[in-house]
Amino acid sequence: MTRLRLPAWLAAVSVICVVLVVAAARSRILPLSVGDQQFYIGIAYDIRHEGVFTNGFVFAEEPDEAPHPPGMRFTPLYPAFLATIAALDPGFDRALDCVAASHGQDAGCPRDAPVLRSLQYAMIAWVFWLVWWLARRLAQDELTGWLALGLSFACLPMLSAYANNAMTEIAALTLAVSAIAAGVAGLPGRIPGFAVARLCAGAAAMTRPAFLFAWVAAPLAAVLLARTRHRPLWLGCLAFWLAGAVLIAPWVLRNALVLGTPGLTAGYGPQVLVQRLAFDQMTWFEWRLAFLCWLPDGNGLGNLLFGHGACHRYGWSDTPDTFYEIGNGPLMQSALAAAGGWNGMMPFMVRTMILPDLIKYIAVTLPLALRGAFIVHWWGFLLAPVCAAATVTALVRRNAAFLMVSLAPWFMLLLSAAVAVNQERYNHLLLVPYAISGAVIIRRYLGTRGNDTVAS
Repeated sequence: MTRLRLPAWLAAVSVICVVLVVAAARSRILPLSVGDQQFYIGIAYDIRHEGVFTNGFVFAEEPDEAPHPPGMRFTPLYPAFLATIAALDPGFDRALDCVAASHGQDAGCPRDAPVLRSLQYAMIAWVFWLVWWLARRLAQDELTGWLALGLSFACLPMLSAYANNAMTEIAALTLAVSAIAAGVAGLPGRIPGFAVARLCAGAAAMTRPAFLFAWVAAPLAAVLLARTRHRPLWLGCLAFWLAGAVLIAPWVLRNALVLGTPGLTAGYGPQVLVQRLAFDQMTWFEWRLAFLCWLPDGNGLGNLLFGHGACHRYGWSDTPDTFYEIGNGPLMQSALAAAGGWNGMMPFMVRTMILPDLIKYIAVTLPLALRGAFIVHWWGFLLAPVCAAATVTALVRRNAAFLMVSLAPWFMLLLSAAVAVNQERYNHLLLVPYAISGAVIIRRYLGTRGNDTVAS
């Protein structure tokens, strides 16, 4: 009897689907009014009922005003995605209405969002499959692909939590990983592959604006550090940027015409930066302690070594002495008053808070970067140095393929540490190079092969 053998790609899909069905069944569904979900739900509600892209009820000067005026505090892709799902799913539409009507205060609103959650779990499946495909392609070895997939499953609890929420994390991750995969497929310079990569990257920036900076810098760095005289690679890079411009330009033009500001967003960036700058108020002793407190389980280690509450100021509690609450409260209020409003906030903070104490700003960015690097707790703690070593090796050997995979996540990590409080959820993209570089190490331990393109 001939044994039935599934194609490798289909076997990977099957394994991923089984794992995700189990994870979804065990995951917890929070109210749609919890956390940052109401930012996007408020805008989606206004799109549905007023046909206007606004700042939502959370950031409206008059929350009860109807209709809310046009806004650009957030980029449009995810709120439009939610509005589209609400048009297709009556249960989610009712939940949307309830959250908006209560201004996010009613925890008893319906939690019905089966279409949204199903689509976001499908996005996670696509991300896992791309991890498998990228590892297999970079290492030219099937076992490395399976090892990378297995390692990436450690991220399931983290990803499942966001798959159940109306937040941008899963959509942005999916688009960013798709951009990486298309970029790798486009090497050494196939223009269609790079154009698809930039379309995905542009869509990621239209979901979370910070990705715009990564996808401007990462391809250029890969080109310069790989083969600077390789003309097809430069042409592919040009296609990458032009394709992204086509996607982003209409939104920038709309903001210029409707709001008089030709940009992706306005207002949210300064709010995030002032939260980050509050951490620059730490003393040098607190700076040293941050390296311990921001380890996985660092709060317990701090209590053990320095007494109860040693890491209290670094956390998310609403007590007024935490750095986060200082940034959200008195520092934001004083900076806003001194800057004369949100429009002048960013240059004011750069001029009066960052440049006068640049050394402290750079120093505090370092432990914040390490904090963000430790995704999935000790999993990230173990794989971060492995991935860093693989990236350095790729830089030395000018391995454009692995640089395509690793440079953007590292860039995003440093950017988030410099301009934001760098929570773990900002750095989900690191799971791709972490899983691949970890798989390569395990594969070497299991048996050395001769064609390891990740290392060479």
